[in-house]
Amino acid sequence: MEDGLNVFSIKDLENFSGIKAHTIRIWEKRYRILEPDRTDSNIRTYSETELKKILNVAYLNRNGLKISKIARLDEDELTQSVMDVSSKHDELDTDFQPGKILMSAIRFNEDSFKEALQPLIKDRGIEEAYCKYLFPLLEKARILWQTGSLTRSQEQFVRNTIKQIIIVEDNSLKTAAGKTKSSVAMINTSDNITDNNFLFYKYALKKRGFDVIFTGGILPSSEVIEIHRIKPFEFLVVNSSAYDFAEKKIGYFNNIGKSLMIKKIILTDFPEELTKKSYEKLVVTKDPTHFINVIESL
Repeated sequence: MEDGLNVFSIKDLENFSGIKAHTIRIWEKRYRILEPDRTDSNIRTYSETELKKILNVAYLNRNGLKISKIARLDEDELTQSVMDVSSKHDELDTDFQPGKILMSAIRFNEDSFKEALQPLIKDRGIEEAYCKYLFPLLEKARILWQTGSLTRSQEQFVRNTIKQIIIVEDNSLKTAAGKTKSSVAMINTSDNITDNNFLFYKYALKKRGFDVIFTGGILPSSEVIEIHRIKPFEFLVVNSSAYDFAEKKIGYFNNIGKSLMIKKIILTDFPEELTKKSYEKLVVTKDPTHFINVIESL
């Protein structure tokens, strides 16, 4: 697969992979995992190939492989290791075979792709289908792009088609009659590939009768205060899946929660638990299933 024209900074790699910039620099120096180009002012730049490589390295590292072992893998071995780890999840449900479903997406056949997904949604309902099938399908497509088995356009096609399904389900929801429910503001602070999850979370909250403030797009963290000034809310959901939630930023939202008297702040799709401190206002969810469990108790 040929490189695209995109050029990425080390901060981009940190945000996409969850590996801190200083750790990437150490890995470059110690293991030569990446070989960045440099601008005339000596700033590191990275190609799409190197972005995919650090995503693969991060994936294996999060799944228990030591960096010293990963560094010894050549390109083919690295790709195979990612596919092997990813395939373990496919075997958990023999009735669901994401590889076969993705074949229609590879050919950009939207009708066939939707036809393959509709029985899953009809039998299980959109919530269970998303958690059990559509979300793993998105993850599989991402892994296949990282390993060069899907092009960027094919991976985006998968995401966009599933996004359309969520939007249709969301638009079909009827507002429940009765007393007004608690209000929830949703803010996406970073552009990343889990925006489908965020749309699904909006649907799940609306289905449970919450009054959801959903602006769409990317907003700075400070906009939370402006939203609350115009329309006060009791709960806040923040898309944190770019892995850029350093302790300082987490503390910022915790303080906002206290000052605005927000009952609970949910940081979504964050792969690691908060271990340094205990924040009374914050809860972290790792995936859609975890998110559903959390909002059931709100």
